[in-house]
Amino acid sequence: TAIDGSSARKYYYFLRLMDGASTGSRASSSHLALEVGLQTKPNLLLLTEEVEDKRMSLRELVNEVADMIARRAEDGNNFGTIIVAEGLLTAIPEFRSLISEIEAIPMPTPEAQVLSQLTQWSRALFQSLPDFLREELLLERQSNKSLQMSQIETERLLAYLVEDELKHRKKKGTFKGSFSPVCQFIGYQA
Repeated sequence: TAIDGSSARKYYYFLRLMDGASTGSRASSSHLALEVGLQTKPNLLLLTEEVEDKRMSLRELVNEVADMIARRAEDGNNFGTIIVAEGLLTAIPEFRSLISEIEAIPMPTPEAQVLSQLTQWSRALFQSLPDFLREELLLERQSNKSLQMSQIETERLLAYLVEDELKHRKKKGTFKGSFSPVCQFIGYQA
């Protein structure tokens, strides 16, 4: 995929890699994403541990990705590869709270009932998310009652929010490049 991205020279590949989050592990590890990053040299590697250590908000993370894309566009490079650790959302403080609250609600539960059980902050975050992510957050749980992180399209959320940010920058005249995201999940093949 990284080779395709550099030869096509028109897409940003957002690749989400499976990690400990799929097994319901509370201490998600980005070791697989790190190893793949060391082997493939992506333009950006988003590790759960780094985001958690920096206590980055979703907005800060989106801005970091958009800044990298804008810098590359200045050099005429409107393509690249971004590796996303599967458990990345669990490292973002506002998402950690939302996930914790949602995991306490038995599923399936209609969205309206879920909203009534969330705190004001988590409800606002949930309602601000695109439809596809809200649906994924309400999927049936794993046997240990944890969210199925492999079903949460973190890479798609990032691409969606980055695209929105770049549109704003383009209107302000601070981004002159192009952005075409391609999202993919790379997990265990059974």
